[in-house]
Amino acid sequence: MSAPLRVALLWHMHQPYYLDDLSGETSLPWVRLHATKAYADMNAVLEKHPRMACTINVVPSLLAQLKAYEHNERLSDTFLNLSRIFPEDLEPDEKSFILRYFFMSNWDTMVRRHPGYAALLQRRGVPSDPKAIDEAVRRFSRQDLRDLQVWFNLSWFGFTAQRDERIAPLIEKSGSFTEADKSLVLDVQAEVLAAVIPGWKRLLDAGRVEISTSPFYHPILPILVGTDVVRRSMPYVTLPGDFSFRDDARAQIRHGVDYYRETFGRAPVGVWPSEGSVCPEVVPLFAEAGLKWMATDEGILARSLPEFSRDRDLYRPYRLPVNDTEVAVFFRDRYLSDLIGFTYSKNPPEIALADFVRHLDRIRQVAPGGTVSIVLDGENPWEYYADGGEGFLNGLFKILVEDERFEPVSMRQAVEEQPPQHTLNKLHSGSWINANYGIWIGGPEENQAWTLVQRTHNALKMARQAGRLDPATLDAAEEQLFQAEGSDWFWWYDDDFNSENDAEFDNLFRGKLKNVFRLLGDRVPAYLDEPIHRERDSQLVVQPLSLISPQLDGRVSHFYEWKDAGFIDLAKVRGSMHLSKNILRKLYFGFDQQNLYLRLDPSDECLAYGENGLRVVVQLQGQVERQLRFPFALGNDELREYELFAPDEQSRWEAIARHDGVRVGEIAEVAVPFQLLEVTPGQPLWFAIYLMKGEVEEDRFPKNGRVMIYVPDENYDSINWSV
Repeated sequence: MSAPLRVALLWHMHQPYYLDDLSGETSLPWVRLHATKAYADMNAVLEKHPRMACTINVVPSLLAQLKAYEHNERLSDTFLNLSRIFPEDLEPDEKSFILRYFFMSNWDTMVRRHPGYAALLQRRGVPSDPKAIDEAVRRFSRQDLRDLQVWFNLSWFGFTAQRDERIAPLIEKSGSFTEADKSLVLDVQAEVLAAVIPGWKRLLDAGRVEISTSPFYHPILPILVGTDVVRRSMPYVTLPGDFSFRDDARAQIRHGVDYYRETFGRAPVGVWPSEGSVCPEVVPLFAEAGLKWMATDEGILARSLPEFSRDRDLYRPYRLPVNDTEVAVFFRDRYLSDLIGFTYSKNPPEIALADFVRHLDRIRQVAPGGTVSIVLDGENPWEYYADGGEGFLNGLFKILVEDERFEPVSMRQAVEEQPPQHTLNKLHSGSWINANYGIWIGGPEENQAWTLVQRTHNALKMARQAGRLDPATLDAAEEQLFQAEGSDWFWWYDDDFNSENDAEFDNLFRGKLKNVFRLLGDRVPAYLDEPIHRERDSQLVVQPLSLISPQLDGRVSHFYEWKDAGFIDLAKVRGSMHLSKNILRKLYFGFDQQNLYLRLDPSDECLAYGENGLRVVVQLQGQVERQLRFPFALGNDELREYELFAPDEQSRWEAIARHDGVRVGEIAEVAVPFQLLEVTPGQPLWFAIYLMKGEVEEDRFPKNGRVMIYVPDENYDSINWSV
């Protein structure tokens, strides 16, 4: 028999950095939930197969979040907070949130397989608008809500946790859960999460697996190196100007290596560059950090060789010298990787395994003694497998260690036991998707996001040069910028991919940049409040039909007063996943040639805020930036003036005037002279309205972005006239 085929499996474990370091809050639950499923299950299966060798790639930002959950008892996420609340104490918007988002499990493999969970889904239905959710809330009893709280968390338990003697009876129980049941589920969940990193360390220390790393916050390194690299692989794409953040690329690598050493007590040997994104310029950066190997996609190899043959060229690592440095590089078999990630979940394990073995044996015959690299997501595929991947993983590991035709190896083993004999003299610049970087840069939203990164970079640079802040504060601000450079935020921009969480990813990205300015002591620029991602299927803002001149008296004087005003359709606003109160029932806006007019109609909910310090802040951007503020005290006949603010030389808000232009009665009506904003007819004007309680933003309108109007001229009515 010819030499066995060396099978180098790499399981990539990664989640975006959801945590807000300044507030200590995190909105999305995926680190916690994947810990009780994929991370725990992979460790358990590897423990069952002592002779199995492979590589687990753990992104440092994932390690940091797992540690944060484990060591900070106050750390929680929105979903965990809502899971803990007694059903009778849930507010209406919290019930709506739970009914909308607590079915975010795979319906076929994680919901419908449990009769109790499936019954709740059937009762809710598949709502297409907020009104349907409101109707569903009325159908759900307190017991239904508690069962849903339990099932959402329970459904994310992997096959290992489901066999826990405390959990298995609850799955069998199927419903009618008690508060004690719910507490038990959340307690076991925390135990499983806390065991993940020790499990990885135990496997590493025993020499059972290799743990590799990635740049700390999972940035696309070649984009950070510079737009010249991007143009190299995408010569015809529109880019957001020229920039180069090579020092950031170096820092992301070094910080990742240092954090790995702190966590595992040794230095990593290998790296999976984020999204397999490579270029020649990153090779010296890896070598400087002590990394000996990296991996990317076969599409990169195909474009790096004058002629490419999969059978001849793919199944071996290469020496890759660049300048005076060198690393070994693996190129993954895309087809085999995708079979595990996307195809085999639809098949019984025995059929999938037989097919996989046939592919491996064919490779063994065409590349005797070769090494096949199989690199894929190690956490997301398993929710699509009916059994969570248990049958396939156990079967695969058993075959690889027992079948003499194959030898499982880690990437480190592969290069140390058989050093690469072939040299790659050219490395194509690209990623594992289309061998370019088009998923993360080049689209309108992606380019806008990179423009914001550039602006924030400039602000940080100026702060360093000014020397007014201590190094620790500057480093903390830089850390927030590094977080914003992560690939995940850019993944969801434009139309390449979408999820129920698109708006939240956008909010998180801009939140990282906002934190930079907060740490620098600067005013957060208004443009960071404007979402980059746009919902394209609803018209949320309707522009005015004609000029209006309402009487400011805090009440609707007659029907026609605001009839032709523009409005924001609050019923259609979906916004981010942050819980927020709908303090306003309606919001109108309009103008004549002298003034912008705003009308705020309070909801019933707003009445509870009236005597508790709620105030209105209107942010305006014309030729100059202005802000007006007034208390939202309904029925206050004495309130007639608002305060007008402008940014000072340090970009901090400074009161500059008071203006007689507000009345708050049953509603609030405001007039803002265009003269105060230094805008003239035909020029654009943007505005957004914030409802504040102290320094806390209770709500904002529109929920995302700002409203843009054009200052009208004398022809506005004739141009926009309609019956």
